[in-house]
Amino acid sequence: MPPLGLTTHLRVFIDPDLLQYDEVWAAAGAWHDVFGIEPHELVEASEGLVVELKEG
Repeated sequence: MPPLGLTTHLRVFIDPDLLQYDEVWAAAGAWHDVFGIEPHELVEASEGLVVELKEG
């Protein structure tokens, strides 16, 4: 599921481990619908919630 451009507002959860990278890649379901973005910009643009979801 793409993190942006949804017609319905959905809660987006972002793994805090992504914040350590200069750039991450997000996709929208097809090989040509991929884009690089700085993690903090992804959080802001998606209105995502950075939260630890993994166990251990």
